[in-house]
Amino acid sequence: MTGDTARLIRRHVLTAVAVTIGLLCALTAVEWRLAGAEADRITREAAVRVAERVTAVLGAADLADAPDADTLDARLEGFFAAGVVARVKVWRIDGDVARVVYSDERRLVGQERPFSPELAAALERDGVVVREVSDDVEHRFESAGSPELREAFLASTDATGAPLRVEVYVPVFRDAWVASTLTVYLPVLLGGIALLVAVLAPLSVRLTRRVVDTERERRRALDDARHARESERRRLARRLHDDVLQNLGGAALALEALARRDHPDTERLRAIAGTVAADARTLRGLLADDLVADPPPLAQALEQAIGPGDAGDPAPTLDVDPRLTADPATTRLLAEAAGELARNARRHARASRIAVRVTDADGDAVLVVEDDGRGFDPRRTPDARFGLRLLADAVDEAGGTLRVESSAAGTRIEMRVPAGARVSPRTPAVQRSAPESAPR
Repeated sequence: MTGDTARLIRRHVLTAVAVTIGLLCALTAVEWRLAGAEADRITREAAVRVAERVTAVLGAADLADAPDADTLDARLEGFFAAGVVARVKVWRIDGDVARVVYSDERRLVGQERPFSPELAAALERDGVVVREVSDDVEHRFESAGSPELREAFLASTDATGAPLRVEVYVPVFRDAWVASTLTVYLPVLLGGIALLVAVLAPLSVRLTRRVVDTERERRRALDDARHARESERRRLARRLHDDVLQNLGGAALALEALARRDHPDTERLRAIAGTVAADARTLRGLLADDLVADPPPLAQALEQAIGPGDAGDPAPTLDVDPRLTADPATTRLLAEAAGELARNARRHARASRIAVRVTDADGDAVLVVEDDGRGFDPRRTPDARFGLRLLADAVDEAGGTLRVESSAAGTRIEMRVPAGARVSPRTPAVQRSAPESAPR
């Protein structure tokens, strides 16, 4: 199991737990409200049944005096024993005062309170009024240590037609209602979420892997683009460093020297103008992206790259394996490398003999440039060998190797690149030796 897959599974489990807790809280809140509504309904029904029993007794009694409490207790005993009724009060209305004339709690008998026109209007409109029991002095015997209650009011009369209010207190079993509901729903909820997680987990793992692969490809593409830009920058630097830059630097020095003369050297100025014009053509070619055009065949590209050199410079020998061809990128890299190394041998090593050889080695192209000039310490890279540093970067990007051996007797540089090289028996051999007049 990969790290991404393990993280995804953990995320799914945590998400399932969070969803379960959220749904459980929502279900509990809904059931709590439903339980309250159910409590009001049960209270209403119980109050109506109790009121029927009470009014059956009270309707035949004259409540100007205290009613027979024992008789009412006996008639209501079943409600109290079953636990559906917690308290009963009977209020007689005398003008603006309501007075308790019966209660199963004898200490309440005789309690008075002002008549409530609002309650009377609500009873006339709805028949039964259900309220929560408030925590006050009037309800001190009901709220102290008792379960949650609802009180229901019903209007009635006694035998004389005197108005009565029957007040019934009914327990609310909200907690039991919610617990019983969750006992039924919770297994279904947990099982459904577990099934959903089990079904979605493989799909999410597959989607996550696809997203991870896409992100990996995007990063690889960005890295490739960055490497391509850096490679192109180095390639242009290699192209400019020995040709255009040194030519322009030499032209600037020459013009500065000519400026100090009293009379201009027309021929020298024409030569400088030709050099600058050639460099301008090279720069235009770079801007026009001519460098991306396919180079000539490998042997011809190498011959053009190393060139015959200036007057007095040794003409390099060229030996190309007749079986070897390469794709345009490899051909361009081999040609640029050969040209750079040949120029270094002529200008810096002052060699009298330069040999360039390209062979095939198990599908790899191997370029060897040897000279008999003054060597250098390969462990140090002075500024004069900036082109060699650029060449080493290019070879490394191509997946090849560059080996430099140098001493006072000369320098041997071997470059091996695998990319794009292949064997072909149809390519003619190219070998060029230095003219007899050239110094060895």
